Amino acid sequence: MEKIYVTPSLKAKDTLTKEARVWADEIGAAFVPRRGRTMEELQAAYGEDILVYTSRGPQLKRAEGTHFFSLNMAELRIQHIRKGQTDHLLEAIGAEGPIRLLDCTCGFGADAITASFALPAGSVVHGLEASPLLEAVTEWGCRYFCHEMDDVTAALRRIQVRRGNYKEYLEDESAPPYDVLYFDPMFSRPVASSCQFQPVRPIMDHEPLTVESLRLAVKKARRRVVVKGRYFRELEQAFPQMKRYGGKYSRVGYAVLDGEA
Repeated sequence: MEKIYVTPSLKAKDTLTKEARVWADEIGAAFVPRRGRTMEELQAAYGEDILVYTSRGPQLKRAEGTHFFSLNMAELRIQHIRKGQTDHLLEAIGAEGPIRLLDCTCGFGADAITASFALPAGSVVHGLEASPLLEAVTEWGCRYFCHEMDDVTAALRRIQVRRGNYKEYLEDESAPPYDVLYFDPMFSRPVASSCQFQPVRPIMDHEPLTVESLRLAVKKARRRVVVKGRYFRELEQAFPQMKRYGGKYSRVGYAVLDGEA
């Protein structure tokens, strides 16, 4: 398992330093006392991927930029849902009652947050994230981030994020079942305007979602497999019964495959 290091921000007071140490223990990371050292000095000693614990939570500081937890697009999507507008992911999930959903590629958590906020009461939303560093930041956000709206904070607390590779889950016959399995794989051609991805792109899972993995997912899901993407030609050939959801002018859509579990 990849070792994670956590250090407090440079000017952290005793309370924040203690909070950083407690959080490092919670996630099984190694706590690194700051002792006035610069990030360059810390990265020289422990590697580039060290999490800095700040008053805003953990941050990943890299040459490409800084990543920290935020709702990202989930914020705007929740606003639209409040106004009664359609969210295409929710349309693709098609839940008429409580469901169990596993976000197999949780990433920043935006889709899991949107689903947790809007799915019928009693639904369960879990997330898997292969990158230990990204999982640590997103899991912190779901457990500790407080939104100005109580119902959004409650939606965060209902999400359980854990470190793991969806391939291992799909191949594990003893793994817990879900009604819906959701995949948002990395685009093969990155969107240049997606600035929020720049700091974390080097540490994300770049392996493509294969037809073989989706066949396993179909056998595993009790209701549906939902895949976010821009191009579905290969999926349509492999799964002729595939349904597609999404706006007419949207760059992305959602492919839906019926589960067989």
